[in-house]
Amino acid sequence: MSVIVAVTLKVDPAALQQLFASKADIFTSIAERAQKVGALHHRFLAGHGQVIILDEWDSTEAFQEFFTNQPEIAALMRDAGVEGPPEIQVWQPIEGAPDTF
Repeated sequence: MSVIVAVTLKVDPAALQQLFASKADIFTSIAERAQKVGALHHRFLAGHGQVIILDEWDSTEAFQEFFTNQPEIAALMRDAGVEGPPEIQVWQPIEGAPDTF
C-alpha cells in the first residue's frame, strides 16, 4: 500500500515560486528521478507563510532513500530561504471508507 508524505517548509511561498521559474530544469530532473524510484504524485501547497509538499510514494523506505540522497533538494531549500529543517510526516491511507473519492 502506498503512503502519503507531507513535507512542511517554513518559507515564503513567493520566494519558492521565483525559484520554480529560475530553476525549473532542476525541479523537473528531480521529479523524473523520483518517479523512477517510487513517487506516484507530487504537489506543492502554499498558505500561512509556509509550503507543504504533498507526495504519494510506493513506500516510506523509497521516499526516505530518495530524499536523503538528493543533495539538489537541500540546495533548492537553501536557495528558497527555507528556515530550519523540513518537518516530514508519513501517513497511511485508510481504505474502505464509504465516502472516499
